[in-house]
Amino acid sequence: MQGLVAIVFAIFKGSGMAVVFSEGLEIMEKIQIHQPAWYFIYLVLLISVFAGIRLYYGNILIQTVQASANFRVANRSFKDNSLLQNQIDRLLYLFYFLSMAFLLFYLELKIDQAPYGLQGFFLYLFNLGLLMGVFLARLVLLNIAGFLFNRVNIMREYLYNIFIFNKLSGLLVLPLTFLLVYTRGILQGMFHIFIIFVLSAIVIMRLIRGVVFSYRKEVLFFYMFLYLCALEIAPLVLLYRWLEGIL
Repeated sequence: MQGLVAIVFAIFKGSGMAVVFSEGLEIMEKIQIHQPAWYFIYLVLLISVFAGIRLYYGNILIQTVQASANFRVANRSFKDNSLLQNQIDRLLYLFYFLSMAFLLFYLELKIDQAPYGLQGFFLYLFNLGLLMGVFLARLVLLNIAGFLFNRVNIMREYLYNIFIFNKLSGLLVLPLTFLLVYTRGILQGMFHIFIIFVLSAIVIMRLIRGVVFSYRKEVLFFYMFLYLCALEIAPLVLLYRWLEGIL
C-alpha cells in the first residue's frame, strides 16, 4: 500500500497536485487517528438494525413514535400487549442503550473526561452498564412502590408511558451521533447544540407526560410531586454528584 502511494505521489511530483495529495493523506491519517474504524462499523450496524426493524415491524414502529406525542396512542399500545409489540419494545430498549452509550462515550472523549480512568471500549462498556443500571433501578423501585401502595397496574402503565421516551431518544440520537462523529468545526458544534436541544426536549416531554398521566389516572398531585422528587429528580442529582466526583 505504501509503495502504491509512493508511485502515485511520484506521478504528481513537480505539479501543484503533489501538495494537495500530501495534504489529503495527512487529513486521512488524522481521521483514522481520531475516528477509529470501529466507530463507522458500529454506527452502520445500528443503522442497519434500525432499517430491519422498520422493514419488519412497519406500522408498529410508527405507532411507537406516535405514542410519544399522543397519550391515547400510548394507552392503546399498553393495553394491546401483543407479541409483536413486546418484541419491538425490547428491541427499541436495546437500541436506546446502544445508541446512548456510544453518544456518551464520544462526548466524554471530546471533553477529555473518563470515569475511573477508563479508555476505549472499556469506557463504552461502562456507559452501557450505567444506562442499564439506571433503567433497571427505576424499574425495580417503581414496581416495589406499586406493590406497597397497591398500585401495581398503574405503576406499570406509568413505566410504559415514561419508557416511550427512552425509545424515542434512542431513535433520534443515532443519526445525530453519526453526523456528530463525521463532521468538523462549526458544523460539529452545531450538532452538539442540536443534540442537547433534542435530549432536553425529550426530557420535558417526559415530564409533561408524567403530569398528564397522573391527571388522567386521577393520581393526587401531592403523590405525583413526591414521586417526581423521590424517583426522578433525586436520582439525577445523585448521579450528577457521583459523576462530578469521579471525573
